[in-house]
Amino acid sequence: MRNVDALIDRCGDSLSALFTIRYPMYRDIIEPVYHNRGGIRGQQEAWSSTAIRIHKRMVEDIIGGAVLPPVVLGVVEEDMDFAQFQAMDEDQVQQWLREHAESLCLLDGVQRTTALIKAAEKSDLGDYQIRVELWISKRVNGLIYRMLVLNSVQTSRDIRRQLEGVFGAVLKQVQRNAPDIVISSKDGECRRGAGQYPSDDILECYLAFCARKEKIDTSERLSDAFVRLDFLDVTASYDSILLFADALSMMGRLDQCFARDAQAEEKKHSERIRSGIDIFGSQVARVGFIVATAIQMLGSPGAGQSRETLTANWQSHKDSLLVLLDRMNAMDDSEWSVFLALPVLSERLGTKRASNAGAYERAFFKGAFSALYEESDHLSSFEVCWNAY
Repeated sequence: MRNVDALIDRCGDSLSALFTIRYPMYRDIIEPVYHNRGGIRGQQEAWSSTAIRIHKRMVEDIIGGAVLPPVVLGVVEEDMDFAQFQAMDEDQVQQWLREHAESLCLLDGVQRTTALIKAAEKSDLGDYQIRVELWISKRVNGLIYRMLVLNSVQTSRDIRRQLEGVFGAVLKQVQRNAPDIVISSKDGECRRGAGQYPSDDILECYLAFCARKEKIDTSERLSDAFVRLDFLDVTASYDSILLFADALSMMGRLDQCFARDAQAEEKKHSERIRSGIDIFGSQVARVGFIVATAIQMLGSPGAGQSRETLTANWQSHKDSLLVLLDRMNAMDDSEWSVFLALPVLSERLGTKRASNAGAYERAFFKGAFSALYEESDHLSSFEVCWNAY
């Protein structure tokens, strides 16, 4: 067997390998990716009548023996020996794919994969050859950047759907670098304590972090070219996963501090904010904090600050916030209750009509936590933060 065609991308610390496999092999390795990590879920429903016609034609062409452009698979392997992989022949690569099938993600080729599956239902594709490009990256960041570049001219998949494909690897690295938080993977699971957040909400927070915008509409297509450029800039220039994990870790520490009165008597001033633990029980507050932190770390989109300046600025704000958390943890209960100023927060959150409440609250918490970073050295109470927006 011949060796695969493999090139090392030294900029992204990745390897690109190109080879062909038969459909049965492709079906076996893609099944976990396709069905468990976003695959076609939610995409066919959004297809236009023209896209449906093209899809039907693609199925017919596959049955007729057409050659498709390569599908692109990706995987994160931190300890991968690229030279060793380059020396593999096609049989060894296929065995490697079988062993790593659960870790693979589909970067490009969802509709082609769907067409192949449909064609296999109508015809025997046992000998059908498929071109595959495999991207192996030592960092999640490199995989995300490559995925966005690959699909930058396409409109079939928005940024959220693209990230869902690799988000298992993202969560694994985030959890490793932010061990003081708990990421829950079960949909609808109740929050049982501070520092616990649903994985779907973490994905939205990562979107907001990279875009540095609190208004990320995850129910619609994220097709704004400027949002995509923000993502490309962050993932290409920074180790965004490590920075995001640092931001989550800071949120978890503040959440733990807020939650100190979680078992306190129910407050009368609000059904929604009964105690400090309810603050980060809300996704709008989490997004607000993450965006405020991202701007401290990365600067506003389009800003020309150097990385050294931003790193020094973030370290200064982070140190000040950690000192403030120590001061807050040292307060007695009565002092803490006054300092947190929950009645002011509840009053401010109750001033907006329900129809615009979500957008208002995201901007509100972004402003509040931006003020927290700016005022942490001499914060007299959180009333300053709650009145900042």
